[in-house]
Amino acid sequence: MQTTLNREEKKIVSLAALGGMLEFYDFIIYGIFSVYFAHQFFPSSNEYLSIIQSYGVFVLGYLARPIGGIIFSHIGDEYGRKKVLIITVTLMGIASLGIGLLPTYSHINIAAPILLLLLRLLQGLALGGELPSTYVYISETILTKQGLSFGIVMAGVNAGLLLGMSINQILNSILTPEQIQIYGWRIPFIFGGILCLISYQIRKMLQETPSFQKIHDKPSFPLFYLFKNHFLQVLAGIASTSVMSGLVVVTVVFMPTYLREMLHLDSKTISNNMLIVIFINVVSIYLIGLLAQKTKPHIILRSVLILSVIFIPFCYWLMKENHYLIYGLIILGILEGGAAMITPLFLTYLFPTKIRLTGVALCYNISQTLFGGMSPVMITYFIKNGANVYFTPVFYLLIITLICAAGVTYAVKNNSALRRNSSHSHSN
Repeated sequence: MQTTLNREEKKIVSLAALGGMLEFYDFIIYGIFSVYFAHQFFPSSNEYLSIIQSYGVFVLGYLARPIGGIIFSHIGDEYGRKKVLIITVTLMGIASLGIGLLPTYSHINIAAPILLLLLRLLQGLALGGELPSTYVYISETILTKQGLSFGIVMAGVNAGLLLGMSINQILNSILTPEQIQIYGWRIPFIFGGILCLISYQIRKMLQETPSFQKIHDKPSFPLFYLFKNHFLQVLAGIASTSVMSGLVVVTVVFMPTYLREMLHLDSKTISNNMLIVIFINVVSIYLIGLLAQKTKPHIILRSVLILSVIFIPFCYWLMKENHYLIYGLIILGILEGGAAMITPLFLTYLFPTKIRLTGVALCYNISQTLFGGMSPVMITYFIKNGANVYFTPVFYLLIITLICAAGVTYAVKNNSALRRNSSHSHSN
């Protein structure tokens, strides 16, 4: 089996990875930097309340993702994957620029959080179409090297986190915490918005997928067709994505806020540690992609679940001691890398080409909303009301690991392509 990409495949994978990185960066920096500007849009004497209100907007961005997924997957299954990739990156750039330039509550009162909410919703709509379209685009374009291709693309997407963390690191090294809270938090949003608008030009270089061009029996309403003919596979897909959704938010996106507001660590320590974690996370995704060239997706995903049950409690136990904090964070980052790499590939096997994007987008976005977007608010709420600061995230992650295991078991049992193939082409 080939483990290298030819020139054209490298171009396709690189463009997809770059676009995914920039768009994921724009969406995720809200979670990274909201701790700095929460009080400016949601003034409150209760710091926990401000966090919950700010992450309420974070959740709404996730709630918009299924809606964006429905809208853009319909466009993608009807008119092509490339069209969606161009539209979504443009919307994300506009929304991020808007957040970066938005006046605060002290300047325009209640209009500030309302506009923040609307721009966050626009981000959610865009990402709801972007990432599923990227997954489907790669799965339908590079048919025999999907493990390697997804490893590179998902490493690129998660490198959006690395970019966000790096900018956080730079800002913390050159600005004081007060300067970051006053104006520094705006820089990553403006930077990301500009990059997204530039990547619009890059996306136009992509070609439509061969698989889409061969479809002759497209349903008029892909979503209705999906529910009528593949409803149980949809439920299995949602459940199968839960561990990826929970791990990326709880152990990466929400982690800086958790470490600062609940474990009371300083910003510089947090940014130093998280930068290391995300770098190792990106490398682990690429290496697991190489493994996926030779191993069936469901076997890797099940291995991630088993390792999660074993190591998640151990990681938070390590985090109780400052000297061992980084080791716990690194292990969590590797677990998230495994889930982030293999879950999107796993999802693309569940549905036929004519409704593949609708199926992938629906499963991915609903799961991200239910198991990812809600987690910061839930964890903060329970800790605020007396739950153990270490046990609460562990319990949450273990619950979604069990949900994922149930979904994977059903999906594999009822999908011959998953049982038969490793990283070869899908059946139509």
